[in-house]
Amino acid sequence: MDTEFETLLHGQQFKKLYEKKSNLMTEKYGLHKVEIEVLLFLKKGRGNTARDIAENKYFSKAHISHAIDHLTECGYLVGVPDGQDRRCIHLMLTQEAEPVCQELLKMREKLMDIVFKNVTGEEREMMSQVARKIARNIDEELTREIVQSCIDS
Repeated sequence: MDTEFETLLHGQQFKKLYEKKSNLMTEKYGLHKVEIEVLLFLKKGRGNTARDIAENKYFSKAHISHAIDHLTECGYLVGVPDGQDRRCIHLMLTQEAEPVCQELLKMREKLMDIVFKNVTGEEREMMSQVARKIARNIDEELTREIVQSCIDS
């Protein structure tokens, strides 16, 4: 396999750059990477439960739980019980979280500007299509392995 492609899949270069750029936010607000990702996930409106975060961000449930606890203590999150299912808690960003989220979004935007510098819109679209296919292939294989392990048990 192509070395650059493997590097891209493993994300180590991006991870290093992301950590370097997010360190300022970590120092300024006392947030860890998981907490930053939880805030951004909720801000983007892709879901609002711990389960949604776990399914989309691939963090452990323990890390997500600690992040939610810390963000709640900081006043950035509140948990609202579901009207139908009391076991389900919907996470809502507070007004205190808004300036933090705006700064995180700007940091993320600058990061994407760095990553996609000299990449055309057409190349970016092609890359998105390929990335979605690769992610789908990985998800299908992981699901297949889980199902197979259940059958074997």
